[in-house]
Amino acid sequence: MLACLFAMVLHPSLALAKPRPFCGYSLSKGWFGKPGSSYVTRQAGPSDESGIPQVIARIYKVLDIAPDIDVYLAEKEDNAFATVAGGKKIIVVDVGFVEEVNRRAKTKWGAIHVIAHELGHHIAGFSSDRHRGELNADYWSGQALQRLGAARQAATLGILAVGTNADTSTHPGKHKRATIIEQGWDDAKAGKIDYSFCDGCK
Repeated sequence: MLACLFAMVLHPSLALAKPRPFCGYSLSKGWFGKPGSSYVTRQAGPSDESGIPQVIARIYKVLDIAPDIDVYLAEKEDNAFATVAGGKKIIVVDVGFVEEVNRRAKTKWGAIHVIAHELGHHIAGFSSDRHRGELNADYWSGQALQRLGAARQAATLGILAVGTNADTSTHPGKHKRATIIEQGWDDAKAGKIDYSFCDGCK
């Protein structure tokens, strides 16, 4: 249920030298569409103690995909985001941030939605229309959460807990987004996928 992206400082080959596809969310700053000054602590391996790569692996499995995405962890950055940098597809997650999303949403599906949403950007592609790109990613999060076992209502609790009522320049309002998440959930339950929520599915 969350976000798009921050510019990160890893090493020269991954630094963002120019605008890149990006989606990010911060509990303190809200949704944002431009890289900021986020710092990554480390790359997460498949068995990382954070559990983030394992959640991503479960999403891969239920969606029957195998994207080549590097997972990094941030600390005290209060955000999660997806981007492309140095020719790599990247997801960055602050574990404390997604734990707070769960607390506010009162369900574990809050954090999983955030991760599935960010992964959704890499599945559907980053649209030149920012709102369309966010809704595409939301659709794929709905697909993933239904297949992972989330109840329909639980799939939207994260976005409803932290989203904005009104549209912003980069993100649609939370009720519009919840509707698309539900559409993804409903389609997954019916065993179908609406590929109109794709600008170049991988």
